This record gives sequence, structure tokens and C-alpha cells, in this order.
Amino acid sequence: MQPACRARAAPCAPPAATAARAAAARNAARPAGSRRAPAAPRARPPAAAPRGRANCTARACGAVRPARRATAPPDAARRSATLRGRMIQRASSAGPSRAAGLPDLRPWLALFAVSLALRVGFVWLAHGPGAVPYSDAEQLDALAWNLASGRGFALEGASGPYPTASVPPLMPWLTSLLYRAVGHSYFAGLLLQAALGALTPPLVLSLGSALFGSPVGWIAAWLCAVHPLLVAFSGYLLTEAAFTTALVLALLASVTWVKTPRPGRALGVGLLWGLATLARPTALPLPALVAAWAWVPLGLTVRPAERLRQIALIAAGVAIVLVPWCVRNLNVTGTFTLKTAGPKAFLDANNPALWADPARRGGANSAFEIEPYRTLFRGRSEVEVDSIASAEAWKFLHAHRAEWPAMAAAKLARFWRVTREGGGTGAWADVRSPLLAAAARVDPLLVWSCVVLPCAAWGLVRVARGPRRWFQAIVPLVILWFTALAVLYWGGLRPRVPIEPLVALLAAAGLDEARRLVRMRGRGLSVIEGGR
Repeated sequence: MQPACRARAAPCAPPAATAARAAAARNAARPAGSRRAPAAPRARPPAAAPRGRANCTARACGAVRPARRATAPPDAARRSATLRGRMIQRASSAGPSRAAGLPDLRPWLALFAVSLALRVGFVWLAHGPGAVPYSDAEQLDALAWNLASGRGFALEGASGPYPTASVPPLMPWLTSLLYRAVGHSYFAGLLLQAALGALTPPLVLSLGSALFGSPVGWIAAWLCAVHPLLVAFSGYLLTEAAFTTALVLALLASVTWVKTPRPGRALGVGLLWGLATLARPTALPLPALVAAWAWVPLGLTVRPAERLRQIALIAAGVAIVLVPWCVRNLNVTGTFTLKTAGPKAFLDANNPALWADPARRGGANSAFEIEPYRTLFRGRSEVEVDSIASAEAWKFLHAHRAEWPAMAAAKLARFWRVTREGGGTGAWADVRSPLLAAAARVDPLLVWSCVVLPCAAWGLVRVARGPRRWFQAIVPLVILWFTALAVLYWGGLRPRVPIEPLVALLAAAGLDEARRLVRMRGRGLSVIEGGR
């Protein structure tokens, strides 16, 4: 069937015979002197057909009546024009509510506000304005105040301040800036910790969106906002809050770099990993882990020489941050090192007194407080203590080689425990705090673990089976690294805190997958796994 011509379309060209007769008739009507010889009819090009339609032929034009354009009555046309004018006028007069291309920051601000409020509330209820530092927080507080007072990175000794390399420098330095502004206020230092901890959920949102998508990112961010461990450890003057934030930030930069590799981004990744290492030296091997993880994806987007160049830029960024601190420690201790006291912590977790107490196995004690180590360490420098501690720890491990599996199991059980207390953890709040009575009735970590950890296990399965498993594998790889450190050193909630945002990411991936399956089953659909 031939297509009908459009209304008001260009008429089809007349046949040649018809054109000749029309020209002869016009010539006959002229006066005798003005008649001209009939000219050959000029061929007219066929009218262009509308896009997607065949050109009309003479036969089609003669056989099919062109369709008329539907016209509205005059009143209806005027009303339509008036309505269009009003609609256009209303849209233009309203004005843009937000500049084009700018994201809506209100959900992000709400996330940060809730995170900060929970952490500040914990600081207020657990410690109060009259908080006093103790244990490791006392050491960090002294370092920060000595820095703020101009006495350098030093601890208090019997004969006055002495320089040390036993504490990572990032958190004391940040706290010293606050002390320099407001004075020596331990409660102000706790509020700084709360602010640093509140930065973690927005960073998790960005990391989760880059790895898994926006829904998973938002779920993980809100999980981190209310996470009992992340809230609680943001209320102590320790390294956990700063290191957790720095770790998530470095991972976010690494993921962004792999998705769009650039030399400047590679250098920035190295700088951020160096910053995370200054918060806690256990992050030092992670740039190498990131480079190994990124090796295959980078090969798909850049040339081999450029890939090597960008990996080298990461190493350069790490060195730019860490070498000055190592040079400082060389001048202070005589050893080019990031931190002393690492071997001493190794002995704290691997000694006969600890292993002989079944209630404390898998944890740690202080070798400075037990014999024979107290005598061995007396009068020694930090480097000498490290040398003695390393030798004593390995001597104990070699003597108990048959019990290594039991030691590893005890440390893993403490590291991944689902309850708040593991035995010998000490006080975590002021004795007058109302949180103590509430925690005695309901263990928030137990409730959290029963809900979140199964979802995280399901999320890990989905990552392992998913089409983007290599790209998303950075999350379980970092979790595995910190779990291995717990087997080597000691198991506990404190060394587990930095990976809790990553556990929340896996839990969010599991929750999002479960939500998707429920919605599909509710609509009568089924899931068919595609080929890899």
C-alpha cells in the first residue's frame, strides 16, 4: 500500500506531456508578435519526502487524497495559546531553586549533623566537661600539649620532657593545634575526636557510591552514622577516629584514580596513604596492596609505561609524606623508622603471662608491668626496648609452636567478637555516666552484630559472585589485612574499628541485594543469573 501524501506537501511534478500542452496554450494566447517558440519543459526535482516516509509518486498522488491537517476552532486555538503562554510565563517567573549542575547538599549535611550529634552526645554522657585522660589517652594528651607549648614532640619524664617516636604524629599534631587555640582542655580534644569521627559517614557515602552505587552508599553511610563502635571510639583521645577517616579517604582517592587514572591523581593517592600511615603505621603496606589491586584495571585504560609511571607516583607521594618524619626519628633515636614501640606491642600480645590466663588469651597486657620484662626494660632507650621485646616475643612463640593455631583462634575470636566486653578491657566511661546502666541492660554491639554481620556475610558472597568482583575486591582485601594483623598482634575491638566502615559497606550491599530480590519476587519476577 502506497503511503499517503502529507497535507500541504509540495505537489508532485506533472508529467512531461501535460507540461507541454500547458505551455502551448499559454503561447497561443499571446499576440502574434509576441509568440515564442515552445521551450522544452524543465524537469522539476521531486519534492523531498518527510524523514522516514517514502517519496510520493504521481500514481500515489492521484490515487490517494492528501490528508487534511486537523484544525482547531478559533476559540480553542486561542485558549490553547493562552494556556501555553501562561505555562511558559509561570515556569520562567518561578526562577531556579538551585543552580544547574550543583548537587543538593541537604542530605549530606543531615548525615553529618546526625553523626556529629551522636558522637558529641556520647562524649558528654560518657565523660562530661570534667573529663580526665588516662592510659593511652594520657600519653597522647601530653604530646599534644607539649607541642602546643613549644616543647616539641616529647613525653614527660622524671627529668623533664624527652623526645619520643613511640606515638604516630598525626593525632597529637591535630590536637596541639586545638590546644594552641583554646588552651589545655582535654574535653575540647574529645570534641575534636567527635568531629573527626563524624567525617567518616560522608566519606563512606562517596566510597560506597563509587564502588557499588548510590543506594548502597547511602545505606552504608547511615550505618556508619549510628554504628556503636564508631560512635564510642570517637569519644576517646586515641588514634582510631583520625585513622579511620584517613583510611576511608585514601581508599576513596584510590578508587577514583582507578576509574579515571591521571598522574596527578596517582600522586594524590600516595600523599593520602602517607597521611593515613602517619595516623597509624599499620597502613604502610596498603599502598602496595592498592597497586596490586589496580594493576589489571589500569592495563585496560593506559599503556604499560604509563601504568608503571603512575604506580611510581603513588610510591613518591608516600615517600614525600613519610621521609621527613623518619629523618626526624633518625635524629632522635638513631634509627630510620616510622615509629618505635611496635615490637613492644608484639610482646604485649605474645608472652607467657598472657597465655597462661585463659580469660585474657587473645588480648594483650603491658610488658612494662610484669616480670621479667620490667627489669629487662629498666633504663633502656626506646630502640633498645624494641630489640629486647622482639627477641622475647619470638622466643615465646618458638617455645609454643604447637599452640599457634590455638593462639590464632583466640585472637580471631576476640577480634570478631559480637559483644562489648571481652575480659579485662577496663573502664570505658565515667562511673557516674548513665550509659553504664543502659549498657548493663542491653549490649548495643550485640544487637548491632546480630543484624549487620549476617548482611555483611551475604554482601561478601554477592561481591565474590558479581561481575565487578575485581573492582570491589579492595573492600574485603583491606578487611583481610587487618584481620591478619590481629592474628600476629592481638585481637580486640580497638584494632577492628578502622575496618568497620568497610564491613558496613558489605552489609549495605547485602541489604540492597535483599531489597531488590524482595521487590522482584513481589512483582512475580525471578532472577536469572547471567554468564560471566
